[in-house]
Amino acid sequence: MSRVLRRTALFACAGVVLFTGCSSSSPAPLDGVTESHDDGGGGSDGIGSAGAGGAEPGGAGGAELGGAGGAPDAACDTLSAELQGALDAAVEAQRLPGAAAAVAIGGCSWLGAAGVADAEADVAVQPGDLFRAGSITKSFVATLALMLRAEGLLSLEDSVSTYVDGIPRGEQISVRQILNHTSGIFNYTGMDEFWTAAIEDPTHAWTPAELIELAASKPPYFEPGQGFAYSNTNYIIAGLLVEAASGEPIGELLRTRVLERAGLAHTYLDGAEAALPGLVHGYGRSRGELVEMTSALHASAAGAAGALVSTSSDLARFYRKLLDGTLLGPDELAEMTTWVDTPPGEVNGYGLGLSRRESPLGVQHGHDGGIWGFTSSSYYAIDSDASITVLVNLEGADVGRVVDDLSRVLATP
Repeated sequence: MSRVLRRTALFACAGVVLFTGCSSSSPAPLDGVTESHDDGGGGSDGIGSAGAGGAEPGGAGGAELGGAGGAPDAACDTLSAELQGALDAAVEAQRLPGAAAAVAIGGCSWLGAAGVADAEADVAVQPGDLFRAGSITKSFVATLALMLRAEGLLSLEDSVSTYVDGIPRGEQISVRQILNHTSGIFNYTGMDEFWTAAIEDPTHAWTPAELIELAASKPPYFEPGQGFAYSNTNYIIAGLLVEAASGEPIGELLRTRVLERAGLAHTYLDGAEAALPGLVHGYGRSRGELVEMTSALHASAAGAAGALVSTSSDLARFYRKLLDGTLLGPDELAEMTTWVDTPPGEVNGYGLGLSRRESPLGVQHGHDGGIWGFTSSSYYAIDSDASITVLVNLEGADVGRVVDDLSRVLATP
């Protein structure tokens, strides 16, 4: 298991190819900030009662599609078959153990699954199964921070030390720089010291202070605001920031302010609250063979940077509710979608816990995730009012490619 853990992208990257070298020290120069004060699109919640956020389908594998808002059932049925075919092909092409997906566009909503949730027992993935979401957690934490900003409890321009003591250079680093990865703080998951300790004791319950102390033992990538470097340490700190500003534990804060408000009944922050049943088995590969990694490390090793567990339907619903203004007002959405330049790769901008990428459907806003045994991707295409979420129970899978495969199905006349 240790060899697999050493190789895995884990939650160090926001996705498989999101930021080149993001699990090591490879900062990028900050060539400028692109101001984009659109609110991320919106429109109605096209997922509807038959899709994300509604009743979870019970069939093993397969797909569930429903028409809404007057969409013809025949058109939705045709789209359902094409999407399922694309998901099946992606699982086969990448030799994935399994995958679940949620798609909504034009009044049609579909939940699909392919492959196995438990390779040894040959149990099929259900469309409503739970997966580790990895760095998609960052969008949720940033949403909390912006909610607190709207209430006057937190300012993006305040120094980190205003809220949390013991952060190296905390008086020089702003809350905004934590949320958009321009703080320069070293990424603890890029450190041999972290991996050595984690592998020696996989059950160790990490405190945020321990993870921050590890990162502080390395020099910063750059001066605050002078570059971009994706760092999980930023969001360990962000978790402390929202707790300090609100006076509430992050698990409770997340549940009352985001999960309940958005109707996400199948999502929880692992390690911060009781787990829900139904988590699929997660895997890595060693010498071509699958290796069980579902609980390879304690959830606290990811914490506010990546410990979220969810379903494809819940994540699709979250990004729609986020970007249509249900969770955040226009001022906060404008802040969230103010992009900084990122290294060449799958995304072409990072906001506050939010990524921007190009796809066959045009610009998409969302996030990717990678954590032990799992990779994930959830995006909303603004111009086409289309949401796509793909969850895979294999670390290092090219989930962005699967998102693009499904996007091409939706983009085909």
